[in-house]
Amino acid sequence: LMLSPLCRADNWLVDTGEEQPLHHGLSSFGKKVLAEMNRLGMIVDLAHVSVDTMKVVLNLTKAPVVFSHSSAFSLCQNRRNVPDDVLRMVVSTGAQPRVGRGLAGLPWGSGPLLPQASKDSLVMVNFYNDYVTCGNTAQLVDVANHMDHVKKVAGARYVGFGGDYDGVT
Repeated sequence: LMLSPLCRADNWLVDTGEEQPLHHGLSSFGKKVLAEMNRLGMIVDLAHVSVDTMKVVLNLTKAPVVFSHSSAFSLCQNRRNVPDDVLRMVVSTGAQPRVGRGLAGLPWGSGPLLPQASKDSLVMVNFYNDYVTCGNTAQLVDVANHMDHVKKVAGARYVGFGGDYDGVT
C-alpha cells in the first residue's frame, strides 16, 4: 500500500523545493505522518520533495521508500531528480527491518499477493523529457543512462521504471 502525501503536500507538511524552506525537510507534523505510515506498513513516495526532505525522511524512516518518478540529478539538474548523496542514502534503507503489517494485517513478506516483499527502497526513473535531458526531447538511451547511473551509485536492486500518476509521459 502506498500513499503519496509527501509527493503532493503543501508546505505545512514538507518542503517541496518550490518555495523557501520552512521546515528544512519535514515539519513536526510531517514527522508524525512518516512514523504513522511506517507503523501501518505504507510506502513513502519521495517524488517532488526537496533534497532536505529526502534526507530527513531517509534518516528517519523505518521502512523502504520509493521515488515513484524521478531520475538522476547528476545527468539532469532538475530539482525533482535525486542527487548522488541521496542515492547512496537509499541503499541504507534496505538493511533496516520493516515495521508494521502488510496486506490484510499480515506481517511483511507474507500473504498471497506479497510472497516476498522487498525490503529495499526504489528509485524509479521516468521518461519525461524535462527530467531526463532537461530539454524538450529525449531518447531511450537517455533513460537508460539514468538507470545505469542509479545502478552505479546505489546498485541494481534500487532502480526501476517509473511514471507519474497520469502514466509514463
